[in-house]
Amino acid sequence: MISICSDKCLNGGKCVQKDTCECTSGYYGLRCEYSKCMIPCLNGGRCKGVNTCRCVNGYTGDHCEIGHSNRTLSQRHTCALPCRHGECVAPNKCECHQGWYGRRCQRSTYSKCPNILSRLFFK
Repeated sequence: MISICSDKCLNGGKCVQKDTCECTSGYYGLRCEYSKCMIPCLNGGRCKGVNTCRCVNGYTGDHCEIGHSNRTLSQRHTCALPCRHGECVAPNKCECHQGWYGRRCQRSTYSKCPNILSRLFFK
């Protein structure tokens, strides 16, 4: 089938008429090249609306930053304080998910953004 769009539609968009793409939820632009998620979706997640991600199995969170371990309860370690965005991998030791750091994975790497972005996305 010959496409009627001179440039390919991106991010799952479909060519619906000459050089016009119909974008999937969460994307916009002539070729669906722009995401409505200013903070990118992680771990294979896809943007589905303004700063809202659809996560693949095994991940949750606003940006799919929280992974779920397949370890059994007997294999899990205990941390006196919970790991906020990570997993307890040894007694009182957190392993942070991508985009997070700190002793309890409580600090976002995105919080280093300029103040304007912080005010928009970290209220």
